[in-house]
Amino acid sequence: MMRKVEALSGTSLLKGAFLKPETSSLLILVAMFIITAVLQENFFETRSIIRNINAFAPLILLAMGQAVVIVSGGLDLSQGTALSLLTCVLTTVMRTDNPVTGVYALFAAFAVAVLTGVINGIGIGYLRIPPVIVTFATSYLWLGWALFLRPTPGGETVDWFRVFYRMRSVEGLPAFLRSLDYFVPPSLFLVLVGCFLWFLISKTRTGRYIYAVGSNAESAYYSGIDTARTQLLACVINAIFIFLAALFFVAQNQTGDARMGGPLTLRSIAAVVVGGIALSGGKGSIYFALVGALILSFVSKIIFFANIPNAYQTLVSGIIVIAAIAGPAYMTITKEER
Repeated sequence: MMRKVEALSGTSLLKGAFLKPETSSLLILVAMFIITAVLQENFFETRSIIRNINAFAPLILLAMGQAVVIVSGGLDLSQGTALSLLTCVLTTVMRTDNPVTGVYALFAAFAVAVLTGVINGIGIGYLRIPPVIVTFATSYLWLGWALFLRPTPGGETVDWFRVFYRMRSVEGLPAFLRSLDYFVPPSLFLVLVGCFLWFLISKTRTGRYIYAVGSNAESAYYSGIDTARTQLLACVINAIFIFLAALFFVAQNQTGDARMGGPLTLRSIAAVVVGGIALSGGKGSIYFALVGALILSFVSKIIFFANIPNAYQTLVSGIIVIAAIAGPAYMTITKEER
């Protein structure tokens, strides 16, 4: 009898694991990885791996930042234009002939990033305006600011700023760092910084409060949690992730562009949902936004290497994304019905 109970208990645990949205996301990621590896002949070559990491890193950073806001009960529709604004700030402050301006640019861009987070946070947390309305409005504010600084793509960068993209191209760096660049791209370090940042935050009250507010803001308020401050901090954390992505974009492209980040906003939201994080807030792991971003990135790779005609690429991409989103949603509904 005891063995039968233990067997049933083990079966229930196994079913419960497969009913989790995160499990669905991981299975989809494994499938995408295998398909891409089959289609791309040089997938496991070092150069190809580094190129893929560089291609995936920006969306990963944006998705993790977006996830923090969504888990807190919000949504950021201004993320892409905020990214564009930061690239314009960086390339406006820097001067090619003055390496010190690179440091000034870092401080200026970080201050602007925090400011964007604070403005969004005040609107969402303190003024209690719906997040969609606040961030939709500020997206135009950031776009206008970016166009004022950089009406057309361009600007200047200092030589050492390329350390955020390709360290071996920067003169004067130690040989160890230059050789490390052939195996571990700086974009991976930026992602690891983002992961470590959330790891530290998750161990604090702020990390716990973000989930509590996202689950039920009213209950969190009556439990003594400053919900407005928590939502503001979530927006600021998101802004830091956007700042990290901006460093990579400017280092890679050596230019600022007021419109380059626009398409990334909806992709970051899709990545969060694909990663099994509920748009209702309070549920899901921030790290699984990384999984969702990888899935979407592999989708683009599969479409390219499968030689799908351009006319059908958007359609196929949409179908794959819907399937990836439907998986975790189905798992959640099934689990609730049980």
